[in-house]
Formats: sequence, C-alpha cells, structure tokens
Amino acid sequence: MEQSNDPPSTPKDATKATEDQRALQDKLDRRNEDPDAPARSQTRHDIPDET
Repeated sequence: MEQSNDPPSTPKDATKATEDQRALQDKLDRRNEDPDAPARSQTRHDIPDET
C-alpha cells in the first residue's frame, strides 16, 4: 500500500476567486435575506432558558 502525497497544483493566481467560490460566497452572503423565514426576528433574549 503506497500512499500518494501529491498536493494539488498551485494555481497561477491564488488571490482570484473561482466561479464556484463566488457562487458559494454569494449564497452565504444572502442567507439572512428571507423575510418569511421562521424566527427571523427572534434573538437569544426572546427564547426561554431551558435550564
């Protein structure tokens, strides 16, 4: 059993985002934009303590 230790090739310019990275970041940036989401306006102070 020989393990390969070949790291992925280094991109020419690692400072530029790929299209997949841009799409994921856009999705993450917009995750709190649903006005009809359940408990959207709830904070930790509104939830009863269960201790």
